[in-house]
Amino acid sequence: MKLKLRLKARPKRFRHRSNTCLNCEHALDISERYCSFCGQKNSTKELTIKELLMEFFAGIIAYDSRFRKTISALIFKPGKVSRDYVKGKRVSYVNPFRFFISTAIIFFLAISWINKDQLNSIESLSDENISESEEMTNYEFDFDNKTPASILQDYVNENPSSSYNEAIENTGLQNNWSNRIKFDFLLGYYRLKENPKAFVNFLLPKLPFFLFFYIPILSLFSTLIYVRRKIPYAHHLIFNYNQQAIFLILLFLAVFIDFIWTWVWVLLFLFYLYKSMRNFYKQGRLKTLFKQFILINSYLMTIFIVITLMAMSSIIFF
Repeated sequence: MKLKLRLKARPKRFRHRSNTCLNCEHALDISERYCSFCGQKNSTKELTIKELLMEFFAGIIAYDSRFRKTISALIFKPGKVSRDYVKGKRVSYVNPFRFFISTAIIFFLAISWINKDQLNSIESLSDENISESEEMTNYEFDFDNKTPASILQDYVNENPSSSYNEAIENTGLQNNWSNRIKFDFLLGYYRLKENPKAFVNFLLPKLPFFLFFYIPILSLFSTLIYVRRKIPYAHHLIFNYNQQAIFLILLFLAVFIDFIWTWVWVLLFLFYLYKSMRNFYKQGRLKTLFKQFILINSYLMTIFIVITLMAMSSIIFF
């Protein structure tokens, strides 16, 4: 007598599961929805347009959910997001770097749209507006005569469409990196004077990235202020990225809600920064106020350095 073994069919939900991850080849159990090693979904189902769109929108919804949770916690619980993030509670929040970049891009796009009429009113220099800003538009750098900078400035003013190689050939100057930087800067400055609107349009999209690299400099001051606490530099970095994201949000509200005085928004940010520092660094009121005063001055000094570098580099590459 032959025994017939009837194998039970896989449950429907396991139909497209695999025993091996298709991405990293890590061993899996068919009950596992995602690979425990790389995080990819455990599925052997053929990719269709429907699956592709579902994956795309699932990513957006997941990011949107974390974005909303991050922004609400940042606004209503100062310092909590940064504190939780450094303690390891990271799945619920957006990465601080990504959150800041997202906020900065949205901010500058919104500001550009709100102020598009003002940007469009910036015109190339003409006979009408030269008389109103003659000193600014006709300003020339006072270089010593016969120096490379002076020679290049005269050449650029007379031949604004020339290339660097043509300038070196016609002036007889040496071909080196110093003269290259001088030429690019003077040519960019000439173009700025001729067409300020084009310079503003060139500069605006790059501001979020300038701000992104400004915060690491600022975090060095935070490390020095809290040097006795031996807090890792990365923790200061996370805290400062979150604070600057809030600063951009308040700045946007200050521009949008223009009937509230500017100093109200400044005081609101200072109070928010104080509460954040208290909750994140866990120090007393007087210590926090004193260190906040030092940090604000560090802000101003860092902003001055970054704006100077930003203006010079933008003119060089304009």
